[in-house]
Amino acid sequence: MSHDLIPGLFYFLRVGLWGEAFGADVGRTLGEEEWRRLFALSREQAVSGLWIDGVAQTAFRPSETLWSQCIFHLLHIERTNAVLARAEKQWQGRLAAQGIEAEVFKGSSVARWYRKPQYRSYGDIDLVVVRGWARLKPFLQAGGYAYRVEEGSLALQDGGVAIELHPCRETVYNPFLNARLQRMLAADRTGTELYMACLLLHVRRHVLSYGIGLKQVCDVAVMLRRASWERTALAEILYRLHLVPFSRALFGIMEKYLGDGFRFPFPPVQDQSTRLLEEILFKEGYRLKMERESLSEGQRRPWKRIMANASFWMVRSVRLWRLMPGEAFFFLVHKVAKRLFGHFGKI
Repeated sequence: MSHDLIPGLFYFLRVGLWGEAFGADVGRTLGEEEWRRLFALSREQAVSGLWIDGVAQTAFRPSETLWSQCIFHLLHIERTNAVLARAEKQWQGRLAAQGIEAEVFKGSSVARWYRKPQYRSYGDIDLVVVRGWARLKPFLQAGGYAYRVEEGSLALQDGGVAIELHPCRETVYNPFLNARLQRMLAADRTGTELYMACLLLHVRRHVLSYGIGLKQVCDVAVMLRRASWERTALAEILYRLHLVPFSRALFGIMEKYLGDGFRFPFPPVQDQSTRLLEEILFKEGYRLKMERESLSEGQRRPWKRIMANASFWMVRSVRLWRLMPGEAFFFLVHKVAKRLFGHFGKI
C-alpha cells in the first residue's frame, strides 16, 4: 500500500465504520487518479463497502463515472450479503433436519455489530457443527454434494455459494494449547469474550500463514467498540490462549488508524511488533496467498517447489516469532509433518 493512500483510505473507512470522522479532512485534496487508486485499495483490503459508505456520508466525490462504479459495487455487496444470509439459514435448516446442529461463525454473526451490516464485504459461509459431525459426510454424499477436505473441515459449492463446515470455531497449531482451546469452546458456546478471542486467533492464523487484510481487523474492532463484554473475562481468556502479545500489537494498529472510543483488555503497543503487523497488512494483504500459489504452480520440479516452500515457511516463522513464539514453532512443525506424511503417503 502506497503511504500517500493511507490517509484517504482510513479517513473514509472510519466514517463508514463509526459514522464520524477522525483526523484531518483529506477529501479536498484528492485528485481523480487518487480516488481511483483508493477505490481499488479498498477492494483489495476487502473494506470497499464500508469505504464507499464513508465517502457517501461526506461532501466529497470522485468523478461521476467512478462514483457510479462505486454505487453499483456497493449494491452488489448488499445484494450478495442478502443471498448469503438466506443461504446460511437454509443450510442450518437442512442440517437440523438431519440432526446436525450448526452455528454461523464470522459472516452475519459478526456483521450484526457493524453500523450497517449489509456493507461488510462478503466471503464464504462458515458453519461450525456443534453437534452431529459424524452425520455430515453421509448427508452430503446422499445429497450429491461434492466436497473436499481442507485441514479437517469440509468445503463445497452450492449454487455458486462457497460453504465451509468446521468441527470447531478455531484451532491453533500448538497441540497443548489447542486442547485447552477446545475444552474452553465446549464449556462456553455463547460467551462474547471467547467469540472475540476466536476472531483474534483467526486473524493471527492468517498473519502467520498467508497474510490478511483490514476486513478481519474491522471485525475485531467493531466488537471491541459495540459488543457487550467484560474486560477481566476477556483478558483472562487472551492470557490463557497466549494471545496477549499479538493482541496488544493489533490493538495498537486499531488505535492508530481506526479512531478513538476503543476499550481494550490490555494496553495497545506501538513498537516493532506493531510495525511488523502494519507491514503484513499494508504490503501483503490478501495478495500473498495468490502470489505463493502462482509461484508453486509455475514451478514444475517438485523438489524445487518443496525447497522454496520450506524456505518461505521457515523465514516467515522466524519473522513472526516475537509476536507468537509458541505458535510460530508449532506452525513450522505442522508444515514439516504435513509435507513428510503427505510424501510418504504417496509411496
